[in-house]
Amino acid sequence: YAFTLLQVALYPTVVAGVIGATMGLARPSEPVGRLLEVLLQFGPIVVAGIVLVWGVRRFHRRPWRSLIAPDLRIDGRRLAIGGITQLAILGGQLALVHFLTGLPWTFSVAAALPVFALALVLIPLQAASEELLFRGYLTQALGRIVRSRIAIAAIAALVFGLLHLSVRGPLTVPYFFVLSLVFSLVSLRDERLELTIGGHAAMNLFAVFAAHSGIVQAAVGGGAGPAMFNAASIAAVLVNGALFYGITRLLVRLCCEPRLTEGPPSG
Repeated sequence: YAFTLLQVALYPTVVAGVIGATMGLARPSEPVGRLLEVLLQFGPIVVAGIVLVWGVRRFHRRPWRSLIAPDLRIDGRRLAIGGITQLAILGGQLALVHFLTGLPWTFSVAAALPVFALALVLIPLQAASEELLFRGYLTQALGRIVRSRIAIAAIAALVFGLLHLSVRGPLTVPYFFVLSLVFSLVSLRDERLELTIGGHAAMNLFAVFAAHSGIVQAAVGGGAGPAMFNAASIAAVLVNGALFYGITRLLVRLCCEPRLTEGPPSG
């Protein structure tokens, strides 16, 4: 586990360094620079996922799908449930902000179409990579030494939060801690990762699109800088997590779990 995690950390760091150096030395035009920024944000994590899949097969001698589900099967229905549920919750939250604040609901998608196209390709891979790493590989590694599922989820959430430490304010780590904790609880409950992969991808895609909405631009001062996490952000992610946990549980029971049918009466 330690050697594989070292590989997972090493290769993405090299890739990030190459992209960053290219941006600094080449000084590309603004459109190309924006594409490189998206590539820098999501590309190294995709590389980490690829290295993880390779490491599991090379060093652990087991199928990489064992990181997703014990039956080695990827359930498309769960992926769809996770993604659609997350999009519905986030869309409802954004609509609520619009209703309560009166901030404009406009989207400048056409102006950044190449960025959106690249994000549409990279984000599902990035989300899957993070889920394989944190809710799959790291959780399985912790399960070898920690018996409590709550403790496993909390440790994975702390690492997840610390690795997302950024310029988005002092509440960055608590925000991602809560988000990771919810995803861990969902995956541990379902004993599979498809729900969280779908939900994670939907959340990141929604964030990219919402960043170009009039509501978010007005909230962060015209889009001049990154949105800062605050108490309202923590409250929003708590509500989001509770809804995601409950709704996905209900939909999995309705759509994915086999139903018992009444057999013929015994004579």
